Amino acid sequence: MNRLYSKLAYRIAETEFNPEVVSSVRKVYGLDIGRGYVYSVSVSFKGKDGWTDPFWMVYDTGAVVSLLPLRFSEILGVEKYASIKLTGISPEMEIPARLTRTVLKFTDLEGKESPEIKSWVAIAERKNVPLIIGLKGIADKHNFIVNAREKKFYLEFY
Repeated sequence: MNRLYSKLAYRIAETEFNPEVVSSVRKVYGLDIGRGYVYSVSVSFKGKDGWTDPFWMVYDTGAVVSLLPLRFSEILGVEKYASIKLTGISPEMEIPARLTRTVLKFTDLEGKESPEIKSWVAIAERKNVPLIIGLKGIADKHNFIVNAREKKFYLEFY
């Protein structure tokens, strides 16, 4: 049985850099670049048929809105949306998307759930995009706390 909690805990995932990056850094600096870190969260959406199973998504503190692949348009039963073009670090790269409102909730590693959050999500007009949690409609609902020594982070809802 899941109950609502105000503080959810997640592990910080370590990831390898691709071999070309490792080689280039070693050649130029004579150093091993080490590992990268990713903040992953488990998120369920209120869809047309009830709550979805959780999806693992990257919590991106640099993303303005959340991003989902095209299949979520059907999963969520999206009927109303604003057509937009998303840009990331490079404004030359644009992704056509459908900006819509949805309800989501986070679940941590112990099964504790966040309150339901009404949030903005962009559903890409293509299949091959990562699942990203952005800040719009979400960041003002919780504190984001990192404990780098323990390789954990927390979402503390208020």
